[in-house]
Amino acid sequence: MGLGSTVVNLSNAKRLQIVWDTGLVQDGEPIYYRQSIPVDSSITEQEAYDAAYNLASLTTYTISEIRLISTDSLGPID
Repeated sequence: MGLGSTVVNLSNAKRLQIVWDTGLVQDGEPIYYRQSIPVDSSITEQEAYDAAYNLASLTTYTISEIRLISTDSLGPID
């Protein structure tokens, strides 16, 4: 196999990544905390967005960024 072989998507995994603004250091630079949560591969962008804000309601930190990261494993590998 290898170059020229037909690729197969072996698996798909998604993670919801939330970047929290947790405060400032002495010189005024923001402190960010990055949290990644595995989610079902069928989750939609809207569901991920809503989930992030549902989690935000449980903390005093503010959301700086929301990412839905999709990872595909491809094969075959020789």
